[in-house]
This record gives sequence, C-alpha cells and structure tokens, in this order.
Amino acid sequence: MLGLANKKTVTVQPVGKDLSVLLATTKTKKQNKPASLLHKSVMKKEFRRMAKAVENQVADNYYRPDLKKAALARLSAVNRSLKVAKSGVKKRNRQAVKISGRK
Repeated sequence: MLGLANKKTVTVQPVGKDLSVLLATTKTKKQNKPASLLHKSVMKKEFRRMAKAVENQVADNYYRPDLKKAALARLSAVNRSLKVAKSGVKKRNRQAVKISGRK
C-alpha cells in the first residue's frame, strides 16, 4: 500500500515460513531516505491479537484512521494465505486400495 502521494501509508505483508505478518508504517520525516523510511513490526500472535495491534497502530494512534478497514482486510487475506501455505496441498492416493480378507 505504499504510495507516492501519501506521506503516511500502511503495509501488511507475510514474513518468512511461519504464520508471522509484517506491519509497516511510513515515517513522515524520512521521505527522502528510503533505507529508514518504514517503521516495521513483526507480529507472530494469533489472528485476533494481530487485528487488535493493527487497529491500535492505524486508527487508535490517529495515524491514518481512514485506512483501518483496508489494513484489516489485507491482514485477513494475508493470514488466510499463510494458513493455506502451512497446511500444504493434500495428496490424493490414486492407486486402488486392496481390501484383505475377501475371497
């Protein structure tokens, strides 16, 4: 969600293999220093706590209250994709199952 027009932006994206999510907000005073532009925090808790953290950071701190709904929607989508990646694709057994004991 990084933007050229907005000084304050919110980014929610997956990090690493585990179910952790990165919440990044831009620092308004560092617009001309890309290396130190983002304030990053990695969240590894359950979904409800992550949602509360995003809500606190975006809306309750008066950062960008208008982005609250979008940030929570993004968190939900990222969390869902991580759950799918963690469970993995189910492999189906295509061979016929032999039942012993019948003649």
